[in-house]
Amino acid sequence: MKQIAVWTLLLALVAALPLPAQAQDSVSSKTKPQTEKSLQKQQKALYLYQKKQAQAQEKAQRKADKQQEKAAKKYEKQQRKQLKNASLPAHHTS
Repeated sequence: MKQIAVWTLLLALVAALPLPAQAQDSVSSKTKPQTEKSLQKQQKALYLYQKKQAQAQEKAQRKADKQQEKAAKKYEKQQRKQLKNASLPAHHTS
């Protein structure tokens, strides 16, 4: 009993497989230009997104570099000041 149901189901599936493929060919020929356009749109959107991300990353890098340079200058100035103060004689208040 189960074998008959399995064979019937299998035959139904095999018979139904070619139908969507034929129907799909006629539909796909119409939608092919639309698919190419949508693919081009998607690629352009991805390109623009990546370009914006790269620009934002470059901007963040410039900002970080500027902060690093500012911190280095501040440190050098502090070191010069300490060196200057160390070389001066101590003031005695009497």
